Amino acid sequence: MRRAGLLLALCACRPPEPAAERGSLEPGRFLLAHTNDLHTHFRANPAAWLPGAPDIGGFDAIDAHLGALRGSAGEDAVLYIDGGDVLTGTPLMEYEAHGAWGGAMLDFLAAAGADTWVLGNHELDRGWENAAALVAASPMPVLSANVRSADDAQAPGFPGMKRHVVLEANGLRIGVFGLTTPGLGRLASAETMARLDVWPLAPVAAAEVALLEPEVDLVVALTHTGVEADRALAEQVPGIDLIVGGHSHTAIREPERVGETWIVQAGSYARQLGVLDIRVQDGRIASLDGSLHDLLPDTLPGPPSEQTRALVDRWSETLDARFATPVGHSEALLDRKGQAETVLGRWAGDLMRTATGADVGIYNRGGLRADLPAGPLTVGDLYEVFPFRNEVVVFEATGAELVQMAVRALHLLEKKQYQPLELGGVTLTWQRRMGAPEVVELRVGGEIVEPGRTYTVATNSYVAEQWEHHLTFEPRELRSTGKVVLEVAEAAVRAGPVVPPPDPRIVRVGAR
Repeated sequence: MRRAGLLLALCACRPPEPAAERGSLEPGRFLLAHTNDLHTHFRANPAAWLPGAPDIGGFDAIDAHLGALRGSAGEDAVLYIDGGDVLTGTPLMEYEAHGAWGGAMLDFLAAAGADTWVLGNHELDRGWENAAALVAASPMPVLSANVRSADDAQAPGFPGMKRHVVLEANGLRIGVFGLTTPGLGRLASAETMARLDVWPLAPVAAAEVALLEPEVDLVVALTHTGVEADRALAEQVPGIDLIVGGHSHTAIREPERVGETWIVQAGSYARQLGVLDIRVQDGRIASLDGSLHDLLPDTLPGPPSEQTRALVDRWSETLDARFATPVGHSEALLDRKGQAETVLGRWAGDLMRTATGADVGIYNRGGLRADLPAGPLTVGDLYEVFPFRNEVVVFEATGAELVQMAVRALHLLEKKQYQPLELGGVTLTWQRRMGAPEVVELRVGGEIVEPGRTYTVATNSYVAEQWEHHLTFEPRELRSTGKVVLEVAEAAVRAGPVVPPPDPRIVRVGAR
């Protein structure tokens, strides 16, 4: 295949050092570049982990680094693959290209020379038909061995999608198979999932290894399952030489090793690029040198290709014309930091409640996709926080059901999982008793909840549809406001400055 690169070419401190000879990698050695969870980010965006949160990355930076790699090691010695979730995150998703919403991401991947990518859960955000159009239009293979058609177990979940592909790099044959998160059922709509079956990871991976291992020099799992699932897969399925992951947005600075399997993942939002220098001997990885590089603008090894530069310029102009419109002001940064709750989450919960006049407002933290910056706010800023087309809905719940929801949330906190619901109009006091979390007091509107009383609750349509995973009870008298969350947020920001809610809603009492 095409594409090649050299790890040293990506040093964040200095320009790349060329190899002694162009394309001079010795036999048995190749380079693998990888990204994941691009979420329609094609421009530089904030890196909160760096001092001052500078804007870094974007496809011009990715392309520039890949170009340097290929120039150093030769076109045929580097592969570039992506770990899925190319869709949903920026207003690029609101434009149709190649018959699919967000389809412009295919152009960015193709311009950067991507060899293959794996289906992520957010590829299904606009329904089965949009995902099918995206897969059909992709100029590089789209992989997933465990997402199958509900009508035919031997058929892929989307026409043209492949279970695996064999790539070539510097004379080596690299077998790459794809896996998608088994949690797809709670992340995609019921209508979409009615057409799909999602098979368990380990047995599917074992079958793919058995097929590929006799035919290739190296077996790679390209996964969109999250780093914990990747670690479990490495323990359960022998024969996987390398797992290139996505889904958990994990920035693995140095490759991990579980048994004989290496694991990597490259953060999110096109801000980082992973590069591996791999030497293969006797059908296994003899040595692997790799790291993850922040794509800082002052460390670019050269210009991007004219094709990529033109794409970035074209789509930047298109998006800015519509989404750079100022709509208001925020008095402070509203971020998503916190275990039990976040400042942005409290604001989102309050937004649901005040926009509908409900007693309670709740929002799923996973639906908040970016921090809300301090200072002037544009439509684009709000879009990146609320990129999904979920409607604001209202339903009824009893006080007993609200307590039940609170108990589940506390158990998730005890397991050190994030609190899935952010609250508005509610205060929850809790303690640990006999080794388990216990609700001490739950108040709505400042008054203690009455178990038999009916309360109105406002949230987004995703939470309501996925009630088994979020609410624990089925909403009653469910009705839509007819407005998507972004519209409600924009109206609130236009009405006055955004002030971060200072009061905590979830408070632990007693000994810690």
